[in-house]
Amino acid sequence: MDKKQIQEERIKNFFLSAAKELIRAEGIEVVSARNVAERAGYSYATLYNYFKDIRDLIFSCAQDFMDECRGYIFENIPPEQDSAERLNSITICYTRFFVQYPGIFELLYQQKVSTISTPDSKTGIIYSFFDSLTNDSWQEYFRKKQMNLKQAETIRKNHKLAIHGLLLFYLNRRMGSDYAVLMEEVRSVNEYFIAP
Repeated sequence: MDKKQIQEERIKNFFLSAAKELIRAEGIEVVSARNVAERAGYSYATLYNYFKDIRDLIFSCAQDFMDECRGYIFENIPPEQDSAERLNSITICYTRFFVQYPGIFELLYQQKVSTISTPDSKTGIIYSFFDSLTNDSWQEYFRKKQMNLKQAETIRKNHKLAIHGLLLFYLNRRMGSDYAVLMEEVRSVNEYFIAP
């Protein structure tokens, strides 16, 4: 990279960091070109040199947040686990991450796609994010249990939907605000779908 490319990447990262800080602190509602630019220390017009529009910036944030979540999960699970233990650990860490950062959950799973992306954005990566974290473990688990493909896919899909449903209800205060109760529900879902 030459100096100009390094400078451009640095400025782009200033905007990205500013938008991510806003989302973490106050939620997506406050993310605007002016607010992001002000926090980054640049004029809002400069933002458009690096991103097509605010939705392009927001989708870049979503991608970064998924990388952060992935890193958090794999830093916090023991490496030597069988597939059932690993699925349980991934699910628990995933839940903890989004309880800690509810604005990120809202961005990824509660916003309309048209609000957070451009037509060029590959939004399917958001829907398949949890699958990308658990896929290898599920494959190993299903092989050990000798399940047929249809049964395996039903279990995987319903587990994913149950975990996201619990997070949705908890983060929107539909099931109370007791963290211990949420984590007990997550463990119950795991026990139901993932027999050791």
